[in-house]
Amino acid sequence: MFEQLIQSVINSPLQSFVALVLIFVALIFFMALFYKDDKAIMKLLGLLLICSLCLFANSPWIYFPTIFIIATVVTEISFLQILAAIIRGDKNFFDYLKATQGQASLEQSKALETDSKSKKRSPMEYMILNTLWTKQVNRWPDLSMFWTFTMNFVTPSEKQTYREAGAKLKGEGLITEAENGHYLLTISGFNYCKNNYKEFPQEQWWPEEQINKEQLAKAVKDVI
Repeated sequence: MFEQLIQSVINSPLQSFVALVLIFVALIFFMALFYKDDKAIMKLLGLLLICSLCLFANSPWIYFPTIFIIATVVTEISFLQILAAIIRGDKNFFDYLKATQGQASLEQSKALETDSKSKKRSPMEYMILNTLWTKQVNRWPDLSMFWTFTMNFVTPSEKQTYREAGAKLKGEGLITEAENGHYLLTISGFNYCKNNYKEFPQEQWWPEEQINKEQLAKAVKDVI
């Protein structure tokens, strides 16, 4: 087998060069694993080794068991199932996969919404949400743009409370933070406010600007 490997290198220098390049890249990914344990890196490493092995081999079928073992070790079962479906041209498998992934995404979204509703919010969290909701609805209820704001507090304790409330809302995916440090609603946060704004306390920053009824009707027209 070693003689066959040498002969293949002599007969196909370009193919062997590509294989060596792939092996070199695979070694880089292998060294990266010492710094970061990442499944994506493991998959790339496995695929590079498989490609290198196929390029070196005179007949890929000789190394099929080895390739299968490597693929099984460094990849997930779903990867092998997709690979097998591609080989046999199984369209029904991909329809099933798409349906199950869509169902999982829907269930995850519902779980997030239920979890957000069940949380007991602090007054500062409501202040942030109510302010963002009111100003967003008054200006861009169609989400063509996003209204942002930040607050400067005199006392460190108020600033800390504000940042902690913002961090909790960001963790739930209801708001995000722009590069300039301003808060703004996410699409999930907008939908959350749309379904729960009636429960919000009245307190908000710049309370002189109350929510516009006509704009509110546009924002909640498809509320569930």
